[in-house]
Amino acid sequence: MTEPFTLEIDAQGRFTLKRPGQEDVLDVRLRRSFPWTRPSQSISIRNKDGKEVMLIADLADLPPEVRQTVEAFLSSSSFIPRIQRVVEVDLGFGFQQWRTITDRGPAEFRVQEREDIRFMPDGRFSVKDADGNLYELPALGDLDEDSRKAIEGLI
Repeated sequence: MTEPFTLEIDAQGRFTLKRPGQEDVLDVRLRRSFPWTRPSQSISIRNKDGKEVMLIADLADLPPEVRQTVEAFLSSSSFIPRIQRVVEVDLGFGFQQWRTITDRGPAEFRVQEREDIRFMPDGRFSVKDADGNLYELPALGDLDEDSRKAIEGLI
């Protein structure tokens, strides 16, 4: 069970973490922790230096108003595009050049190593590009036939 707390937002959109009997922590950040397959669990609250000051075990344990605040922030700040269609994967020059359509529009990126495509337990994949950005790739059965053909030799 997560200890009681509130998050207050100031005029600049920064959060202050308030916990009974403890000093307020100004300008905290909220981050999802692994595993990403459980997005409502293990939410890290970090100070402005990136040090974890609190861990939310499960959003379901929070009072509704606090949970809504946390969920709203996480949904607006998370940027892991979901690949909806793979247009092409060019395997030239020792790397993979992907052209895709994501839920945030077209994206083209380079994948350096085969190990940068990781299988997740629920059937989806994470794809890390050469710049360290992550993309979510649905389970193969959820992709259209052309997308499956474009990546079948990679997975």
